[in-house]
Amino acid sequence: MRREDDVEAPPYRAAAGLAGIAGLRSMAAPALLSRVARRGDVGGLQGTPFATLGTSKVSTTLQLLMIGEMVADKTPFIPSRTSAPALLGRALSGALVSATLFVSKRHRGTSGAVLGTLSAVAAAHAGEKLRAVGTEMLGLPDPILGLLEDGIVLFGGTRLLRNMF
Repeated sequence: MRREDDVEAPPYRAAAGLAGIAGLRSMAAPALLSRVARRGDVGGLQGTPFATLGTSKVSTTLQLLMIGEMVADKTPFIPSRTSAPALLGRALSGALVSATLFVSKRHRGTSGAVLGTLSAVAAAHAGEKLRAVGTEMLGLPDPILGLLEDGIVLFGGTRLLRNMF
């Protein structure tokens, strides 16, 4: 039987997975995590800077930013996800969600941030390559593959968090 003050194992897989979601859609991972934090499913954040993720205003704002990013992704005006500014945003988003998960399980946020950064950057590069190959091999328009990617992000991120909490 586990006592409440026992430290749980670090959530390596969940943190890397959610950070990978950030590599595909930078706002989706924080928005999904904020939604479960708002419901009260994420413990261990009280008294930390991450506690604000569970507030109504932050959660709503992140949800709107996620939707905006998904719409903008289908336009030709958005730069490559591996361009320096976009990649930096994805890396920071991955660091945020991974550090939050680590802190929620009573582990060092810095370890989670490093894992999240690496996972988000790797996923950004892999996602861009897969989308280009998909367009080339399947002959599908890029926006259609973007919609498919949105579905994977939403389904995968929601399932991952549901299994964790």
